[in-house]
Amino acid sequence: MLPESIQFYNSTKFGVDLVNQIARKYTVKASSRRWPFQIFFNILGLAAINAWILYKETTGIQIQRKVFLFQLAEHLSTECRTAKQKNSSEHEDPKR
Repeated sequence: MLPESIQFYNSTKFGVDLVNQIARKYTVKASSRRWPFQIFFNILGLAAINAWILYKETTGIQIQRKVFLFQLAEHLSTECRTAKQKNSSEHEDPKR
């Protein structure tokens, strides 16, 4: 007979294994020896998985993760460029 904690782990480990498998398929990790970067990239990957799942659940649209990641990256980069342009136009010299 297994201890209760091991039985609980065995009954719930499927979710962790599934997330790890999904994260490995399309990873955002970059090669680095610095552990803070590895943690950052891991968190970024998990956030992208969570965003994909929430998007599918809230919209009802079945979208492949790869397509979702490309759309997410495009949207975020567009937002960043727009914010930078707005910020730079607010700080321009009015005399020019």
